Amino acid sequence: MWWNKAYVNRRDWILDNLGVLKLTPLQTVVLLMIDFLNQQNDPITLEVLSERTGIEMNKIDELIHDLVRQELLTIKVEGMGLEFCIDGVFQEGVVYDYVDQGIFEVFETEFGRLLSQHELVMLNGWLSKYSEENILDALRAAIIYKKVSMNYINSILVNNEKEKTV
Repeated sequence: MWWNKAYVNRRDWILDNLGVLKLTPLQTVVLLMIDFLNQQNDPITLEVLSERTGIEMNKIDELIHDLVRQELLTIKVEGMGLEFCIDGVFQEGVVYDYVDQGIFEVFETEFGRLLSQHELVMLNGWLSKYSEENILDALRAAIIYKKVSMNYINSILVNNEKEKTV
């Protein structure tokens, strides 16, 4: 499932696709908070959601009910607590299509190791600002100069962008 890949920022994706998802502002806040709490491995309860979002408890309950009814959220009993899963948000036909997994593999090959979470986020950020071709050109330049680091590649991308605007 594409939305579970390390290089996918789920919250950014939700915000980028708000128009397609047709969520209310309060539903969006609750979904983003659930995703954040899941990422932090924090237990999720209605009380926690109310406290963290500043939304009244009865409204949280209503929003959760609506999200479950829309099949955007599932809640499972897990041990002594509840597991909130927002995978339904990502399954509704909108595909995270602007990221080609191949570029991540190229970087991992050239670096000779798996990319760290920070490097994955940085590369994902580049993909939203620069073309894949420009990113790969910057990687090639870094290899030629034997300075293969994300910071060096970033400086190449920034300099190339400045040269285009001059």
